[in-house]
Amino acid sequence: MQTMIDEIFDRQYQTGRAEFNAGLDRAVARVGRSILTTFEALHRVQFAAPWKTVRSRKNRAGLA
Repeated sequence: MQTMIDEIFDRQYQTGRAEFNAGLDRAVARVGRSILTTFEALHRVQFAAPWKTVRSRKNRAGLA
């Protein structure tokens, strides 16, 4: 009887451990993705060349 209880406990423990590890993996992936998007935005802001943007040739009054 004791081995049956141990097997049930071990099965539940392994299932819980697998779910816990999957949750940690998802959390680390989400944090990494948010850090990546933050650095991509920072890179765009710091290294955007304003002279390379295409602008219309109209002046502020709207005249050519």
